This record gives sequence, C-alpha cells and structure tokens, in this order.
Amino acid sequence: MATPHAGATLEPMTSLLGRGTRRDTSTRPDRNPGEARALVGVALRPTGVAIVLLSAVVLVTLVSSNSDLTGAVGAIAASWLALQQVSLTITDAPLGILPLLPTAVLMWVVARGCARAVEPESDLRAAAKVVGAAVAGPLAATLIALAVVTDASAVTSIGSPNALAAIACVLVIHLSASAAGVVSVVGRIQCAAVGAPAWLPSVARLAVRAALLLFAAGSAVAVISLVWSWSEVGTLLGEGGGVLGVLGLTLLSVLYLPNLAVGAVAVLLGGTAQAGGTTLSVFDIVPGPVPPMPVLGGVPVELAGSAWPVLLLVPVAVGALLGRDCGRLLLPLQDTAYTVLAAAAGAGVLAAAVGFVAGGDVGAYGFVGVEPWALGLLTFGWLVLPALAVATVLARRNSVEPDAETVSDGESGESVEPGETGVSGEFDTPEFEVKRLALPAMRYRSEPDPELEPETGVAPESPAESGDPVAEGPASGEALDAEVVDDADPHTQDADEGPAEAPLDVIEAEVETETDDSVKVKDAPASPAANEGDLPDGPVPPRD
Repeated sequence: MATPHAGATLEPMTSLLGRGTRRDTSTRPDRNPGEARALVGVALRPTGVAIVLLSAVVLVTLVSSNSDLTGAVGAIAASWLALQQVSLTITDAPLGILPLLPTAVLMWVVARGCARAVEPESDLRAAAKVVGAAVAGPLAATLIALAVVTDASAVTSIGSPNALAAIACVLVIHLSASAAGVVSVVGRIQCAAVGAPAWLPSVARLAVRAALLLFAAGSAVAVISLVWSWSEVGTLLGEGGGVLGVLGLTLLSVLYLPNLAVGAVAVLLGGTAQAGGTTLSVFDIVPGPVPPMPVLGGVPVELAGSAWPVLLLVPVAVGALLGRDCGRLLLPLQDTAYTVLAAAAGAGVLAAAVGFVAGGDVGAYGFVGVEPWALGLLTFGWLVLPALAVATVLARRNSVEPDAETVSDGESGESVEPGETGVSGEFDTPEFEVKRLALPAMRYRSEPDPELEPETGVAPESPAESGDPVAEGPASGEALDAEVVDDADPHTQDADEGPAEAPLDVIEAEVETETDDSVKVKDAPASPAANEGDLPDGPVPPRD
C-alpha cells in the first residue's frame, strides 16, 4: 500500500513543477528599451522645450512690466494654446489671428524628431507608434492647458476657449508634422513595397519646394512694402511707450511677418488680401481702417503706379521652375504630366491650409487674412500651366535625344554602354579576343616516366606512330586536352640535361576542333599531376 501512496504524492508535485516551468518560459517578445526611450523623447521633448521657453517669455514680460505674477500660470497655458493656433478671447475681444512663425518652428522640430526616430527599413507599425507618440504628448499638454485657462479665467482677462476646437488644432498640427517627418524617411521604400508609381515619392518634395518659393517671393514683397512705408511703421512702434514696449512690438511684428507674407502671396497670384477694412490686389486697393500693428503699417493705401500687374510674372516663374524639376526626373511624357498635376495640386492644398491658419478676426477691426480656398485654386492654376509647358518640352527632348553615355542598339533596341559589344559603331569593343591556333606548342620529357612505364623504360610512341589526333590535324572533330609543362617543375628537367630551352609562348588550353574550322579556346586549370602525360612535338629518339 505504500508504493501507490508515494506515486500519488509525487504526481501532484510533478505537475506543479511543470506548471511553474511553463510560467517561467515567456513567449512574449522582449521589449526594446531603446525604442521606448525614443518614443518618450518624441512625445515629451518638443512639448517640454516649448513650455519652458513660453514660461521664460511670460515671466520676463511680467517682471519687466512690474505686473503681478498671480496670473502667470494662466498666461503660460494661454501661450501654449496660442502656439497651437487656438483662437483666444482677451477682454471680450476675439483674437483669431495668431503668429505663424512659432508654430512653424514647432512643426519643424516635431518633424525632425520623428524622422530621427525611424529608419528607412521601419515598417508601418513602427512608424505609427512614432506618430502616435508625437501626438500624445502635445494632446496631454493641451488638455492640462485648457483646464488651467478655464480655472484662471475668473482672475484674468483671458476667456476659456472652445475645447473641441483646441483639440482639433493640436491634432491637425502635430499629426501633419509627425507624418511629414516619418514619410520623408520611410515613404520611398513603402511606396515601392505597395507598388505605387515611381514618381509618387517625388511629388511631396516638389510641391513643398514650389510652395516655399511662393512664400519666399511673398516675404520679399512684404519686407519691401514695410521698408517703403517705414515712416508709418516707425510711428506705430513709437506708441509702445519706452524701450521695452518698442522691443515687444518689434518682436511681435517679426512673429507676425509670415502672416503678412501669406497675404502678399495672395496678391501676387491675382487674388485679394484683407487687412481690417482695407482690401488689396494687384489691380485695385480699397482703403479702410487697419489694425494698429507695426507689421500692418506697410499695407499700401493706394496703387503706386500701373506696373503692379508685372508681379503676376512671379507665379509664372515659379511654375516654370516646377516644370523644370518635374522634367529632370527623366520620366515618360504621361508620367511627367501626372507628376506636374500632383505637385501643383499638393502646393495648392498646402497654400489653402496655410491661408486658413494665417487669418482671423482682430477685435472690432474685422477680418485680417485671405480666402483660403481661393488661394489654393489660384496656386494650382498659376503653377500647373507653365509647369506643364516646360515639363512637356523637357520630356519630349529627353525621349528624342539619347543619353551621351549610351549608344542605342538598332536591332534589339537595347542601349549599349561604352566598352560593350554592339552591332556597329566606334564603341564596338569585344570583351575578349580568341586567336586561332593551328596546334599548341608542347614540351616533352626526355626520360621515361617511372610511374607510367616502370618496367620497360621504352619511350612513348610518337604521335605519328600512335595515330594521335594531334598529328592527324583538326579534321577528326574530336576534342584534344593539352597541358603545358612548367619549366620550374623539378620533374621535367634532369641534372644532366643541357641548357634550358627558351620558354615558349604557350597557353594551357583545351582545343576543340570542328568541321567548320572554328576553334574555341577555354581556359583550363593547371595541375601538377596532369603534366605527366605531355606529348612531344614530333618523333624524337630518347636521350641516354
């Protein structure tokens, strides 16, 4: 009875040990600490740096103006919302137009951080993690800022903004910036993996470049207008009241300069821009009240002359440059046209998005900005027409003129690089040359080989006596394996042999004779053992 009882006791113990072993062996993949650290950096680094800088600016401003620090936390939270282009209400006056420069810098930092967090071989799952982390950090900070501003609205003049609009602004800004950074690294490989057209990865780069050229032209026009109206700008700066006030208005004008450049782009494209009660275009200016901001002091009140329509040549030039860039891709005519259309459409969408963000209401002065949809359509129209013309010319020229580095094969249609064998022409250089050999020159051994003929010591028969195919010539159509004996081989020379014969220019080869007298020579590897069966050039008596 003891034995069954012991077995029954051991069975539960064995099962428990087995279950413990199975629990210790985990099938989950090990987490990569480097990946987790990179995701945390993407989520928190841009947000943390931005909040620190905003806090420093707010504190310096309050201390320099001898203001109370009671509402400092609310002002920092409102500054973060303004950085996300969230409309604010200050002293019951809406402030819908916010500076673009800080937001553009933040988006550039986010895109660059996301681009560093991925590799060209990263899959879509890893890219989605980076984009999600880049959005999660700012979204959490925005929720905290909304709570702080709502709580501080009782003691400050800043009203509580719309929570849904704030969340939407944060999602759009950071999602677009992070996606742009990730796509710039993994976009080309992923497009090739899904079978997208070869020209698709280049569309985004060309569209952004065309939009930046238009923005640069608008910035130049805005700066020229400010310099032209410097007296009015100086008067508005002088209303700041002291050195700190002038510095503050100057900094504010620099931050709003991209907004003014967007309005200048709309004017260059033949559209209209509105600054309060003033409406501007290249054909007419309707004057009206303008918000008292130094950056708007350069808004003209009347046309300086009849040469303003010449500014319409600027978008034509930008469109021609876009067509040149598309033509340099060396694509077929149809793909080149698709590239131009897609790039112009992308530039139009980007212009419309920036135009939507760059405008807004300014208190009692009304709307300041441009019509975003009109700006997008004008951008597409002014870019696509000259770009198509230039790109078509370049595509046709590239399809007619061959490349200087290649020569077209007239029979097969394949291109022949210099140095390859073609049909005809000065580049027809053969890869190798085969010289016709009547018979290979052979060396022979004067002494009999002890391994082959150990007993008789009789010299091998001559080719004429033995009927060897070498002596009979190439008419037999059989293959002949010939080996060359190296003079340095100790088995090929005896001590009593006379002076060594002059080395013969021979090759180790396999000669195949055919009935059409064609000879093919192929390199054959040399081996010391194969040198034992060398054949003589003719009937030579053995030497004593």
